[in-house]
Amino acid sequence: MKMANRIGIGLALLLLMALAACTGSRVELIRQITPLSVRGVNYMPRQTPWGGMWTQTPPEVWEKDMALAASLGCNTIRTFLHFGANLERAGLVNPDGTLTPAYRAKIEQLLAAAWRHGIRVIVCFEFSPEWLAAPDAAARWQRALTDVVGVHRSDGRVLLWDLMNEPEDDAKWTAATRAYLHAALPFIKGLDPNHPTTVGLTWRVDRLAEVGLPDVMQYHEYAPKQTLLAEGARRLLVTFGNQRKVGGARPLLVGEFGMSTARDSEHGVAPELRPKMGAAPGTEAEQARLYEVVLAGAAQGQAAGVLAWCLYDYPIKNPNESHFGLVRGDGSLKPAALVLRQAFTRWSKQ
Repeated sequence: MKMANRIGIGLALLLLMALAACTGSRVELIRQITPLSVRGVNYMPRQTPWGGMWTQTPPEVWEKDMALAASLGCNTIRTFLHFGANLERAGLVNPDGTLTPAYRAKIEQLLAAAWRHGIRVIVCFEFSPEWLAAPDAAARWQRALTDVVGVHRSDGRVLLWDLMNEPEDDAKWTAATRAYLHAALPFIKGLDPNHPTTVGLTWRVDRLAEVGLPDVMQYHEYAPKQTLLAEGARRLLVTFGNQRKVGGARPLLVGEFGMSTARDSEHGVAPELRPKMGAAPGTEAEQARLYEVVLAGAAQGQAAGVLAWCLYDYPIKNPNESHFGLVRGDGSLKPAALVLRQAFTRWSKQ
């Protein structure tokens, strides 16, 4: 064989190896979720949250945002894959539930951007109520899960499959939701025995027990701010105990926690939006104290970790939801971001 041919083949092999590394095939799978190992945030882009995440977000935004999350000490994000009529209209999902090449490419772009910054992804599936209530619901969600879970069954950039966000809320706890959860847990395990499963609960673990328990228990800590700030970490330990009565020795993850800072006098919402505020929003100082409480409780209770809600404030007119972020609209960090980074730095050394 000529030297030029050998060099060409060698370069081709190196290129293939590099591509394999970029696509995550060389990323080690995490099968055991150990205490304080999940250090992260819930993520949607600032300018295009919720439905716009997959339909409007340029890939360079994901790159920038993952770098920001990593700078806060995060090794995980939790984010949402949407399935419904709006994704069909956008050309990302087919009517039969399968993903189009465009959606698959977007998912790959996000996973790749996250992993370039040492971040794994908890993928939470969000099927619209209309999809889950349709006569062919099972066939559709099975195709969707096959196109995501089956494709990424050996992908170490994925940490957990999250079957649904807060399904046990009264409005969502329908017969269709229960049927999906009951069937989807074993279905995912059949597709992918490598990744653990979870379900993000507000707190009603008794309802989840009706349909089956995932590998990793997860609840969202939104006790009233007055309660958390008054009772401190012991409030979380009581909740952990209640969750573990049902979940047993399974890892327990605080999948969401936080506080809107819309009431802050300097960085809160505009005066005309203040009458729309409920009791929950507070100041940035209160948010930082709440973070201290939750992070201390997670450490004392040996939780698997925490995922703050959320990375950014969002440019929306609802003051009860717009200011949960660690990062203000102008890009500067709130005091809670510094609290989070300090805790994650300590945890990473344990």
